[in-house]
Amino acid sequence: MNRRAFICSTGATAMGPLLPALAVTEAEAVALEPFEWTTPDLTFSFSFSAGKLRQKFLLPAGYPKTTPQPRRLPGRDCDPLQRRRLAGSRHETGNGPAWGAPGFCGQERGDGRQGPAPHAYTLRPGDETSGESFYEAFDGVPVVRRWTRATNGGSANAGIEFLSSAMLHGLGDGQRFDRELKIHLAVNSWMSEAQWHAFRPSELGFVENERTSWSQASAGSIGSWSTEKYLPMAMVENTRLGLTWFWQIEHNGSWYWEISNNAAVGQRADDVYAWLGGPDDLHSAAWKNLAPGASYRSVPVAVGCVAGGFTEAVAALTAYRRAACLLPHPDNKRCSVIFNDYMNCLWADPTEENELR
Repeated sequence: MNRRAFICSTGATAMGPLLPALAVTEAEAVALEPFEWTTPDLTFSFSFSAGKLRQKFLLPAGYPKTTPQPRRLPGRDCDPLQRRRLAGSRHETGNGPAWGAPGFCGQERGDGRQGPAPHAYTLRPGDETSGESFYEAFDGVPVVRRWTRATNGGSANAGIEFLSSAMLHGLGDGQRFDRELKIHLAVNSWMSEAQWHAFRPSELGFVENERTSWSQASAGSIGSWSTEKYLPMAMVENTRLGLTWFWQIEHNGSWYWEISNNAAVGQRADDVYAWLGGPDDLHSAAWKNLAPGASYRSVPVAVGCVAGGFTEAVAALTAYRRAACLLPHPDNKRCSVIFNDYMNCLWADPTEENELR
């Protein structure tokens, strides 16, 4: 099954696409209240739909929300009734159910690093695990590094066709997105890198049609040249809200992202989402045979949101790279010289004699 059909038929944007629907009693429905989870610079808002955990918003901290104020994320010893589906999108080969019932039971936090220590958060299953979502946040930076991990808790092999690193929701009106969204992406070519351009969704193939769109705006790369045609990053600017969401897929191999909408059959689309991930079966023939007890981890993706447009998003990504990469290291103290001897110099003839000269 291809991803677009899967997302639209199973409600993947509700973050519970793979498993059979869980029966939710009236008592459980009361327990499944919305909650929010904050970093120093971002707010993640979650809610439940038919027992499925759905990430509704990713917004800058303090940005006004029109929805009722949700409660905080429950702690590690949360009520078992709140152990429900895990954020993410994934698909197992065939039409069989998933291995186990993912959910969450609070958060875990740690710094784990020295220097500009990130805050580490984990959404963990409360029962037999089939997946986890991991987050790393940095003080002063409206960016979170996110990835997911799936574990086969069953007794038979399971084939994974795709596993998202992250999904973003609420990027625009499900039917008026072409009038309010701009998609920024960077086109690459040999000796002509990082050529940023802005497009309306329809200019990239994602068109309004009053229902679910069976098209999408997308970009990707196949193979080890991860920047052959595009940089593995993009931005979605909502000019009506004055907000820009952005991401950077951190992988030296295949990757893919898409932006589209979805809705139940016959219903109006009410959400514009972004699916972000690494190699998969549909776009790069990457298929994982997951043995019982084995785990598979998606590639990491940096996601963020700023009040503003392209310039503010670039500034946030630059701050993130400096915070995430400039950890204590001897080279940063002694300032070693790094010399690129290829371009207009030695042209791939790096003998010692030529280097010294």
